[in-house]
Amino acid sequence: MTPLNRIDYNNEYEKLVGSLTGRPRLLLHTCCAPCLATAVESVTAHFDVTLYYYNPNIYPEAEYEKRLGEIEKLVNALGIKVGIIAEPYERAAYDRAVGLYKGGKEHGEKCAFCLSDRLRAAARTAAAGGYDYFSTTLTASPLKDAAFLNETMRVLSEEYGVGFMPCDFKKKGGGLRSKALCERFGIYRQKYCGCTPPRVTVAVTGGIASGKSTFTRMLGELGAYTIDADGITRELQTEGSDVNSAIKREFPNAVKCGALDRAELKREVFSDPARLKALEAIVHPAVGKELVRRIAAADAEIVVAEVPLLFECDLGCIADVTVNVEASGELRRARAEKRDGMTGEMFDSVAAAQMSGDERKRLADVTVENDGDAEALYLQARELMTKCKAMLK
Repeated sequence: MTPLNRIDYNNEYEKLVGSLTGRPRLLLHTCCAPCLATAVESVTAHFDVTLYYYNPNIYPEAEYEKRLGEIEKLVNALGIKVGIIAEPYERAAYDRAVGLYKGGKEHGEKCAFCLSDRLRAAARTAAAGGYDYFSTTLTASPLKDAAFLNETMRVLSEEYGVGFMPCDFKKKGGGLRSKALCERFGIYRQKYCGCTPPRVTVAVTGGIASGKSTFTRMLGELGAYTIDADGITRELQTEGSDVNSAIKREFPNAVKCGALDRAELKREVFSDPARLKALEAIVHPAVGKELVRRIAAADAEIVVAEVPLLFECDLGCIADVTVNVEASGELRRARAEKRDGMTGEMFDSVAAAQMSGDERKRLADVTVENDGDAEALYLQARELMTKCKAMLK
């Protein structure tokens, strides 16, 4: 989708509210609480607002319900009186309607269809309910084209005979306002739009030398598309990258002849927890963003991402199923020494920086025990793939 014009839709919104007499009724299509947070205080000052939650693109259903719950949580926390119309979850109907557009790129034909579908439902519902205006919080997202959304609403306004409220809620500090309200009230801020092709995403994690890479490889051999977060980390740290430059600035002692000395970097961060956190603050957000992008772009029914620090980085939400691969400390130590030539001291340092096995078990949907041989691990991989395929039916 390309911008249709250069109209300042935030300015158009301010013109409209400045001209109002009384409090007209507004049906505000709402995609999520963070986007609503940019707009809710302003629109409720000028309109009698009903929120319209119709987002069948969101996957899975638990995410759909979670986002609706967060909208209700935000409204209640602010003490604002609004109505809420929540449509039932109809992902199957949406997938049939999307058809060949499934799996398309962000801002491509699938996006245009999806956005238009939701705005059409809002316009239709507003007209049937006798509302004066309809609009959407989708313009709060920096990934959505405000010109396309507003032009679509204009066309639908004429088609259904109901006014539309122009807007661009990300303008005038909308993003900062959203962040502040979400942090203040503990509102969940999702890391993806919601759209995915029909697929099951699995995230595999585990302690050092637990066998998570072997388990991921087995899932790949059984037909899954696999993604390695450690591989992404290495790619993002190549010479000349933004991440590499940021690390060099933070860790000048790890720079030798202009290049990053990874061995020296490891020694520095694993000997000082504060320095490790500094490195993670640079690397983890970039890796998380790229991981989400690759999962969304994968053309496969079952996608498996190996993410060693899945829960530590708060990335559990990227997956439908989270898997913890577990093994005894003694066995993991022996594997690390044999595989990587690690000393016991280095193993203890790395393990101490990771979440405990008990905590991973508590957070994971599935825990795979890897104290046995390769055949036992393979049987568990095959069982998981069978369950994932059943989820697609």
